[in-house]
Amino acid sequence: MADLLKLFHKNATVLEERGSFIIRQLCLLMTAEDIYRSLSEILLDYEDLRFAYTIVQTLNTIMLTSSELFDLRNQLKNLKTDESCSLFCCLYRTWCHSPVATVSLCFLTKNYKHACDLLMLFGDLNLTLEFLTEVDQMVQLLESPIFAYLRLELLDVENNCDLIKSLYGLLMILPQSEAFHLLRKRLQCLPNLSLYSSSDSKKY
Repeated sequence: MADLLKLFHKNATVLEERGSFIIRQLCLLMTAEDIYRSLSEILLDYEDLRFAYTIVQTLNTIMLTSSELFDLRNQLKNLKTDESCSLFCCLYRTWCHSPVATVSLCFLTKNYKHACDLLMLFGDLNLTLEFLTEVDQMVQLLESPIFAYLRLELLDVENNCDLIKSLYGLLMILPQSEAFHLLRKRLQCLPNLSLYSSSDSKKY
């Protein structure tokens, strides 16, 4: 894995044009968990922070979009074993090279409270066009089938306040772009909590 990262570092064209394919194929030949653990551990102490950021972005996109990583996503969505928790911690430390990727990892693993806390810190960052583009792309991903479980959790308004607050946090960060309107429409679909309360009261 170290040699692969050296190749990507030396030749940005290989990373850009073939990086995703190479990593996905490695995940098929070995296991996605082993590949991601190994790359994360190496990147953690990488001196070139810009390169580490780029690789984390690449790994995060692959993890959230590729069918080859279905099992890895399921493992991370259910942090009920020591192994899955260890994997999350391993990825989290390295994912911190990219604030937006870190938030998306928290969404994937249902760590909504932490995602909300991180988003509140975004106001202190330099919100560059590149950063806002990443947030825009994350909102698009939240509308993908992979995050269907997250959208369904919005039905339970009372028990998912941190998730809802974090999505509103994203909304406040975004300029009024297509992603902004997409997320706003999604949040407008939230059930009316008063209707739930009224329905429950009629049972007694």
